[in-house]
Amino acid sequence: MRLHALILALFLALPVGGVAAQEQLRIPPQILVVDPRAVLEQSEAGREVLALNHAQRVALQAEADAVSEQFEKDELELAARRPLLTREAFAELAEDFDRRVRAARSEQDAKAEDLIEEIEARERAFIEGLNPIYAEILNEIGGAAVIDLRSVILADARLNITQEVIRRLDSRSDSPSVDPEQPAE
Repeated sequence: MRLHALILALFLALPVGGVAAQEQLRIPPQILVVDPRAVLEQSEAGREVLALNHAQRVALQAEADAVSEQFEKDELELAARRPLLTREAFAELAEDFDRRVRAARSEQDAKAEDLIEEIEARERAFIEGLNPIYAEILNEIGGAAVIDLRSVILADARLNITQEVIRRLDSRSDSPSVDPEQPAE
């Protein structure tokens, strides 16, 4: 009888421990979410990055506009000279003009592609530079992961650390700064 009582006591003790372990496993780890684009747009350092990107786009557009304006003038001059030139001479000048226009367009397209790559690299570097702040918050909260909010369908708003990341970034003296002379990596 004593053996039955001992087995019964052990049996009753096991589910309690098992239930406690199961309950502990049911507590999900903290999965935090952040909107890196919002950090870029709303933080001081992020706005510096965006301002530099904008300034470079504007400068490239101004350059393209100046080139285009010069070609319009050259085209008008060529059209004005047409009655004074032989057909062969005009054809040669027109072909040279077309070649210069195509080369300038190609050059501007290459500059635009380079600028897009530079802007994307700069923004990517900024966002990757947020990882130490994410790690700090994860360690403080005991979180398991930080996920980009744009990849989440539905989440509890309390898991969103975007504003905290912005606050911490803005309060740091070592927050990423933008050096317009330094190309993005």
